Amino acid sequence: MNTGRERQRQRILIVGEDPSARDAMRILLGSAGCECTVASNVQLTLAAMEQKNFDAVVLDPQSSSSQAAEVVSRIEEFHPNLLKRMVIIIDQDGDSQIKDLAERYSIPNVQRKFLLQQLWGSLESLFRPEVVFQDVTHAARLISDSFRDPLLVGVRGLHDGSRTLLYAAGSLRMDLLIEPAASSNRLALAGQILDSARPDRRFCGVPVTLRGWKGPVAQAAAEEFGEFRLEFNFESNVSLEIKIDATNCITVPLPVLERARRSAVGSS
Repeated sequence: MNTGRERQRQRILIVGEDPSARDAMRILLGSAGCECTVASNVQLTLAAMEQKNFDAVVLDPQSSSSQAAEVVSRIEEFHPNLLKRMVIIIDQDGDSQIKDLAERYSIPNVQRKFLLQQLWGSLESLFRPEVVFQDVTHAARLISDSFRDPLLVGVRGLHDGSRTLLYAAGSLRMDLLIEPAASSNRLALAGQILDSARPDRRFCGVPVTLRGWKGPVAQAAAEEFGEFRLEFNFESNVSLEIKIDATNCITVPLPVLERARRSAVGSS
């Protein structure tokens, strides 16, 4: 007799080129009570989605980052709700573009060597409503810093205290300029958010918050092409928080700032 307490069978779509890898995941998830369908390419993936409603997708790109990107793009176009219930399989030393893809779309990933231990747990957590809408925060990494660049002979003494920084988080790039503001105790931070994978992407209205030791010190909203500007009283340790969308937040840890030195020219 059905007591109503049986766990509902989850329908999982497994997408990957390697038949042995697909079968291993099908057996693993089947033992957890899931109903699994497999697809080897984009066309079969879309065809399967036309025939059934799936609760989650497992994407195993192996070395085909281009096919993985197309699968994700098509799912975003035709079944956007499934992007929040997708897991991508990655290899520790695999294609960095696959890791960037997972980061760009905030897709949870499972390393292949931990597949047996982590795959079902990762999927099961996505079925909890409170997790589906949970914020995912990524820390951007510093790519370049003008203070670390060697200066040409004769230029060092003319340095005006401005500092350019470039950060990356997945395909997103944050180009920043920090310079003294009109007041000697204030700094200005101008920046732009760009997506290297989608150059035409717009960021109009994206909230940008500068945080110090005691909380927010300045706030702004990005313009259409991702530009923003903040002015703030000097603090040596601050970070940027960029809310890309409802579930994706990027933290940009700025280097320790120094007060701008007054130019020797005209001060004697």
